[in-house]
Amino acid sequence: MERTGSTLSAPAVVITGATEGIGRALADEFARAGQTLLLVARDRAKLERVAAELVDAHGVEVRVTAQDLATTEGCAGVEEALRHNNLYADTLVNNAGIMSSGFFQDEDLATATRLVDLNVRAVVDLTLRFLPGMVARRRGGVLNVASMMGFMPVPYEAPYAAAKAFVVSFSKALAYETMGTGVTVSVLTPGAVATRLHAKAGSQNSYYLRFLPMMAPEQVARAGFRGFRRGRGLIVPGILNQLGVSAMRFVPDFLLVPFMGLFFRVRDAEGNPQGPGTGATSGGGRKAPADRRASPVGALLRTSVSGRWWSRGGSNP
Repeated sequence: MERTGSTLSAPAVVITGATEGIGRALADEFARAGQTLLLVARDRAKLERVAAELVDAHGVEVRVTAQDLATTEGCAGVEEALRHNNLYADTLVNNAGIMSSGFFQDEDLATATRLVDLNVRAVVDLTLRFLPGMVARRRGGVLNVASMMGFMPVPYEAPYAAAKAFVVSFSKALAYETMGTGVTVSVLTPGAVATRLHAKAGSQNSYYLRFLPMMAPEQVARAGFRGFRRGRGLIVPGILNQLGVSAMRFVPDFLLVPFMGLFFRVRDAEGNPQGPGTGATSGGGRKAPADRRASPVGALLRTSVSGRWWSRGGSNP
């Protein structure tokens, strides 16, 4: 317990994006450990349903606050919700995020800026609100949820991958800064996870979901929770993902970027790559022509071996 003025406040785990996917699974992990939770998302009805499920399953105290974290007011609302419930942030889990897929030139400005606000600015905002108190108390921690995409440029997911690269770099730097303070800063970097994020972004037919290893959100959350509790700065769940991260350090960009472009290209239900214009269709409203290089391996070889895409500034695979 901590005294704030004349009121005793209790430690809590703040989890953003807590109504589904990895955030929901992380809420289960922390609740199973007996932690008091403050769950944050935009949909109050979903938050209250998840809170009731966690109370029934684990018998812990769960509070909720419906906030739009893509706004400064939403982040301030999290701080206010803690005060209102006589809680303080002992642990912060920055999980909320959105993804968009397709050619960047076709991106809606409001969507692109919202992605940056939620995936980057809110992480900085909430961390700066709560990390100083953790350092002063010499206990607590921040668990940031990023992605393996944060280790590489990813065509057709350019803003999302760049945002996750920020989260990875930001987390590693803070982990160093907070050494010896009793505070843990970790970053969780899963590969492909079986959530609705891909369908929401329009990438449900992309090759990466067909050919790259997929994990359940519960597996990712379990690895993230254990790694965080053990004080690990970088958490890569899954042996294959760990091997992939290690291998990427030795793959030059003229091979890596086309490979990512091939696997993350937006495609229709038949597997045809979609051209610029509307994402799922070409500019004229017709289906983009099928890529005659049907084999993923063949397409990669044709695109990358010559290195022409790189020397010309990056034409599309």
